[in-house]
Amino acid sequence: MDLRTLHKDIVYKTQGTPYSLTRTITKNGQPDILFHWHTDVELVYVHEGTAQFHIDYDYFNSEAGDIILIRPNALHSIHPIENRRHYMDAINFHLDLMGYSAMDQASIEYLQPLYNGQLDFVRVIKPNQPAYADIRQCLLDAMKTGYYRTEYFEFQLKAQLNQLFFLLFENGYVISKEQSLEGYRKEEKIRTIIDYIGSHYQEELTIDQLAQICGYSDTHFMNFFKKHLGVSCMEYVIQFRLRKAAELLQHSTLPVLEIATQSGFNNLSNFNRQFKKYYQITPSQYRKK
Repeated sequence: MDLRTLHKDIVYKTQGTPYSLTRTITKNGQPDILFHWHTDVELVYVHEGTAQFHIDYDYFNSEAGDIILIRPNALHSIHPIENRRHYMDAINFHLDLMGYSAMDQASIEYLQPLYNGQLDFVRVIKPNQPAYADIRQCLLDAMKTGYYRTEYFEFQLKAQLNQLFFLLFENGYVISKEQSLEGYRKEEKIRTIIDYIGSHYQEELTIDQLAQICGYSDTHFMNFFKKHLGVSCMEYVIQFRLRKAAELLQHSTLPVLEIATQSGFNNLSNFNRQFKKYYQITPSQYRKK
């Protein structure tokens, strides 16, 4: 079956097999996936369209057929390009699924350095590159296995992911990552700020407060944030709050005023204005979609 006929997002991380499948279809400039990070490997297959990917310090526009590789702990975001459609599937999985914690030779030489940032993936594999067909087939097979979850699928999924990693290493798609101590410290500051905003978005957040967490002056912090994340800090906070509000509009029956408050907006008119600016419709219209 064509993977594009599967429409259900699945999360099974609480059931002993640490992976998830996600489908994202961008229409009319939404959704904009803000900068974030996680401890999973994320492997993306682009079915159609284009979007701007930002992984660590690299920017590139995706194309249909691209296989995009995101290492554990990498800072990354995905931004729509105008109103172009972008359609992708992703599998996220923790390296424990492949024996990261086993402390055997494969873990010590390959998985742990990848997790710790000593190794990195190339950003994207194009259809004309070595072993593309085999890697694509292995990736799509793993996604299908993770979707259907037939009896004993755990063995099959592990085997497919191990084969996939073999192909990535064998064909030079895993490389040494050269990074200075200063570069590492900057990444840690970004992760700290992103995590702090994610934990405190319901509270009042100020530039001064966030700058102090990094040990920077207000001006230096604002320049640092904009340089590395591509948007101003307060714009990021607003977008993060709006995404949380959109989730509540879709998945709860809370009044709009309550949703605005829970999402960190202390003024309903400001919430409505910001929401319409970002989503092009009002919160009430969004809920009815």
